[in-house]
Amino acid sequence: MKRPQRKPARPRRLVQASSTSEPRTRANLSIGRVNQKLRTRDALVSVAAELIRRGEAFSVPDVADRAGVSRPTAYRYFSTPELLRAQATLFAAGRIETSALDQVAGGSASPQNKLDALIVGSDKMVAAHETEFRSLLRLSLETPSRDTGSRPRRPQFRREWLSAALAELRDNLGGKRFQRLIAALSLMCGIESVIVLCDVLQMTPQQATETKRWAARLLLDAALGEAASCREAQPGGARSRARRSK
Repeated sequence: MKRPQRKPARPRRLVQASSTSEPRTRANLSIGRVNQKLRTRDALVSVAAELIRRGEAFSVPDVADRAGVSRPTAYRYFSTPELLRAQATLFAAGRIETSALDQVAGGSASPQNKLDALIVGSDKMVAAHETEFRSLLRLSLETPSRDTGSRPRRPQFRREWLSAALAELRDNLGGKRFQRLIAALSLMCGIESVIVLCDVLQMTPQQATETKRWAARLLLDAALGEAASCREAQPGGARSRARRSK
């Protein structure tokens, strides 16, 4: 008696986990076990920030292993090392920004002296943590302009500091002129000015700082002078009254 033949088993489909493919679901930090999710994300970001500070390259699995987080879980938070590096750099930048420059900006010194102290303090901060700032700048440049969702949003500390330092001049300058001055002075702060003056123009850090202090003073004086000229030219101003008296 012949035994019934068994149907050949179907070959199993091999599912290969890809370390580079984006997972179908991402961690939602607003629902579920929010605190645990935040701790997991912060652990990954903290490890990545330390690797950035050391100047070491890393992948998502590298960071997951060091943080004690499973690799699949890590990929739910950061699908690419670029996204992780962006978040880690922003984390490092936020940690770097201590209350020192906040105190300078909100201090009792004159606006001119506070502006000068901010330029000097910004340069010292960038010099002390240049690796992190260059990493953030590099990632901003490498992200295509159309891919706005992946580009890290840069902190606006410089605008906040400058606005606070010169706040008492806002009414004197007028709203539009004040904002334009803050935008122009922002060019004197941060890693971008270091790139131009030190990398491109080959200045020493001391020369670069002195150049920015000089330019910041000129910008502030020019804005104040422009505002004064506009007031004098308005009806009721000194120049307007002088024209009417002739």
